[in-house]
Amino acid sequence: MGEGAAAAQDRPIRRPQRRLLELSLLSLIAIAIVLVTTLRLPIADLKAVRHDTSQLELSHAGGTLLLPLDAELVIQPQRGAPITIRADTLIDGIVAQGSREANRLWWQNRNAVAEALVAGPITVRFADGGSFAATSRPRHLSDLTGGFWAALVTGFTGLLCGLWILVIRPRNNAARTFAVMSLGLFGVGCTLAAGHDPLLLGGTYRVMMLVNHACVQIFAASILILFCHFPRPMMPRGVAWAIGAAAVALTIANITDLTGDTVALLFAAIVVEFLLFVSLIIGQAWSVRNDPVGLAAMRLIGSSAVLSSALFVAMVILPMLISGAPLISEAIALPLLLVIYAGLGAAIARHRLFTVDGWAPGMLLSVCAAIAVAAVDLAILGLAAGSHGIALPIAIVAVGLIYLPLRQAITRRVDRRRNAATQHSLRLATELAFALAADQRAERWRAGLSALFDPLDIADDPEPVAQPRVAEDGVALRLPRVGDMPGLILRYAHRGARDFDAIDLEQALEVIEGVDTLMGARDSYIRGVAEERARITQDLHDDVSARLLTSLHREDTNMMRRDVREAMADIRAIVTGTSGSLRPLDDVIADMRFETTNRLEANGIALDWPVTAAGSTGQMVDYATARHLVSIVRELSSNIVRHSGARHVAVEIAIGARRLSLRIIDDGNGFDSVGDWGNGLANCARRAALLDGCFQIRPGETGAIAQLEIQLPREETPPAEKVAVAHT
Repeated sequence: MGEGAAAAQDRPIRRPQRRLLELSLLSLIAIAIVLVTTLRLPIADLKAVRHDTSQLELSHAGGTLLLPLDAELVIQPQRGAPITIRADTLIDGIVAQGSREANRLWWQNRNAVAEALVAGPITVRFADGGSFAATSRPRHLSDLTGGFWAALVTGFTGLLCGLWILVIRPRNNAARTFAVMSLGLFGVGCTLAAGHDPLLLGGTYRVMMLVNHACVQIFAASILILFCHFPRPMMPRGVAWAIGAAAVALTIANITDLTGDTVALLFAAIVVEFLLFVSLIIGQAWSVRNDPVGLAAMRLIGSSAVLSSALFVAMVILPMLISGAPLISEAIALPLLLVIYAGLGAAIARHRLFTVDGWAPGMLLSVCAAIAVAAVDLAILGLAAGSHGIALPIAIVAVGLIYLPLRQAITRRVDRRRNAATQHSLRLATELAFALAADQRAERWRAGLSALFDPLDIADDPEPVAQPRVAEDGVALRLPRVGDMPGLILRYAHRGARDFDAIDLEQALEVIEGVDTLMGARDSYIRGVAEERARITQDLHDDVSARLLTSLHREDTNMMRRDVREAMADIRAIVTGTSGSLRPLDDVIADMRFETTNRLEANGIALDWPVTAAGSTGQMVDYATARHLVSIVRELSSNIVRHSGARHVAVEIAIGARRLSLRIIDDGNGFDSVGDWGNGLANCARRAALLDGCFQIRPGETGAIAQLEIQLPREETPPAEKVAVAHT
């Protein structure tokens, strides 16, 4: 797989922090449901636990009794017929009776006792005539045991870890398997917490334990499948399918009570799965024996995983198989499995996990902070709801003056860092874009990247990428060409203190986009300046020089002064032409007629350009259109004076829908071909093209006809066409 494909496969999901927070809140909702359901269940002063393989301890308000498992007890409800049961019916947990029918009867009696105990006080009678009373009361938060909280916290912590790794590397198969494994642990924790008082749950406890057993198989199968292919593929894909099929078969066997002893079947399967797990750990360590780094990692992961799971099996599973009672409860032992998550999560996340100031730890901390803030908010609401008298206003004042400002300050810490990075990126882009020389831009580009990421090494990329990307497992950041600057490779961010991550990638994209935008604006500005200079130069040449040239041939001093004044007016018009103001087309045509009349009459040429030919269009034109039009007419009149030998000139103007047509007809010497055009007529054609028009000269009956067609500005809508024609 190429580097680009690998990078695409390992790209984080969009908005990872938001996705992690949403999934975490869904998990908290599930935990809240477990908590509320448990608190709604009463608590009884009757409890039975297994003492050994043949006896149990029965605790009640009056003391503790030691009874045989098969001792006969009679439960007398407050209302209804008495219920005759075996003593082991009261045990916390499941006691297999050896057959499906016996198990069904055992659960039926268990459910009847639970209903009687919830309904009111009951009397427990022994075969020898002794008895005692048992009652139930509402459950309070303080009644929840350490095992309850340990199971919930362990399940949520494992799920949060799995989801965290998943949003970091969503397309990685190991991360996906790890997330499924975390979901299994979350289910185990929730069902253990919800079922911590089996007696009062009755038949519901069986459903919870079936879900618990299914979650155990999800956890076990996931970790086996994970180590079949991680860190190196060691088994064919069919092995993973076989493990999954075996887990499904075990779950079906538990649900259908196929063996008559679901607990023994589950625990035996766990022991076998543990042995397979140890074998896979050894196999993976053997597969990386020639890789010192991989071997060291496997030693750490394998030893922690095997040790924690071995302790769990030794303290819970094996004692249950041997004596029927664990050394410690499953809920208390469950946190041992979190050791597996620490090692596996670090191995799967790799460089993304250990980034100093990186996005992965920051994302997890942000989500934890959001969860903590939500928990504090709920606690304050609960406190306020239960407050009376002066306590409520005191709580409101404390929240307004202390808690809310502190909460706001904490939530803005991340924004400060992001805003500072954005400001730095903008400053770098600005300094770079306005560097004039190419070598100066390249120098500033390297200096800016050095200040932004502080890498140990910056080198030219021999094969520049199209987009920024993190490479070499986070060690390097590859940047594309930017303008005339080469592609670069940055290695070892922050002097080697951390790897490059998604925040660096986002910041690099922002800098490059900013540089491209500003350099484009700079180039447009430089291009505009050059075009404006060229326009002014050409207008001075075409307009001002023509007037001054005409004045040189005049003998009349007054006419000469008028030409000079008009030349100065042209200069002012040229200089102020950048203001963008519009002129009426009527005024432009009138000025052209006046100037052309004076020029031709001064040379003894009669002009037939009636005032009505100027028309009254109401059309407004910009400076460029007016200057091009005036310059073309001026150039044509100058050519008639110098070269045509004409004695009469006629002008025709037609103005239509955003079009202007102008014809100048003379009776001079005529015109041979386009090849005879000089620079002046070529400039006329160029100016016409700039106005989306055309210019041509063709021979007439007695002279030449100059034809001009131009496009008027689209912003204005001229009235109906007006035509004025003058004949020689």
